Amino acid sequence: MSNEANDDRDKGIGGRECVPYFKTNKGQIIFEFWYLVVLLVAAAIIMFLIQFGFMRVEYNNKVFVYALFGGFLGGWVYDAKWFYRVTARGKDDQYKYLWQCHKFYWRVLTPFLSCLVAFVTYILISSGIFPIVLKNSSAAGAAFSICFIFGYFSDLVLSRLAAWAEEFLPKIKKKGTDGSESNE
Repeated sequence: MSNEANDDRDKGIGGRECVPYFKTNKGQIIFEFWYLVVLLVAAAIIMFLIQFGFMRVEYNNKVFVYALFGGFLGGWVYDAKWFYRVTARGKDDQYKYLWQCHKFYWRVLTPFLSCLVAFVTYILISSGIFPIVLKNSSAAGAAFSICFIFGYFSDLVLSRLAAWAEEFLPKIKKKGTDGSESNE
């Protein structure tokens, strides 16, 4: 990499400046561990209450709630796997730094973003917009399972949705200064 590219990287906010809430990496790691534990326990309790009727939810709504939780927990597992990989081995095999504190917001938001990506993808499929057939798509267990997969692989799902959108949406032709047309 050229020195110019390295200089560009140093222009943004990085490290502790980006995440000023923690004085040390250890403090941030402990917070993120308990954050993941609380999210898992809260999701498990809510799902238990819904499943066993302590929280009354109509079956049609239960399918959607389980789809949301499936995506959320898929993203949670992805996030927890990344957390474990970095902290348990003390490295991440990709960078020379032991802990990347600047990825705090990514790690905190991953389960929620995965939940939304998975849920919207499930709605697109179950409504028939995509030519994919899900057996028992109206069953809560099927909704949870497929959304768990979508949530875990939400980056891949987003790239496939982007490719689909590029085919689905018409390209806009722009005229250049020389009068030629180009697609965007």
